[in-house]
Amino acid sequence: MTRRLLKPLWIFIALLFLLEAWLWDRIQPLIAWLVDRLPWREFKAALSRGVAQLPPVIVIFLFALPEVLGIPAQLFSLWIAAKGAVIFGTVLFLLAKGVGLMATLVLFEVCHEKLMELSWFRYAYRLVTDARAWAKVQVQPLLDEITQLRGRLMLRVKALLGEGGFFEILRRIRATVKKRSAR
Repeated sequence: MTRRLLKPLWIFIALLFLLEAWLWDRIQPLIAWLVDRLPWREFKAALSRGVAQLPPVIVIFLFALPEVLGIPAQLFSLWIAAKGAVIFGTVLFLLAKGVGLMATLVLFEVCHEKLMELSWFRYAYRLVTDARAWAKVQVQPLLDEITQLRGRLMLRVKALLGEGGFFEILRRIRATVKKRSAR
């Protein structure tokens, strides 16, 4: 009985976790692309050399630095939004979050080996990757059902509207975007 009652809660938690993972998967290539465009290769090489000389315990503080430094900017942007400048506050918040994510991505790439020397970090990293795999397993039947429903719905829409037209253009645009993001 308890298991049956808790299943929707677990699916909800899994969906939230997968949403976060999905957002990260979508944002990470954009941030990586942006980082590659900036003249940071020399900076990253110098940072890698510096990190290699640091003990792992210090590296964890370096890795957390972008998040810690981003908190005042994010709080300031929320304060601005609360004062009535919602659009500016939102843009500022997203900018602060984006810069923090970009810095975190660079630092994770640079600090990954040193961080994995810490047994508790390896454990936490494994927990997160295992949780992501668990969440996918929990949600997969629901996603399969949604995919089937979407397919049936699209067949009905095509039957009503006919082939081609607006939906065909959308399908081609979607296929092009998927092909480009796969590169």
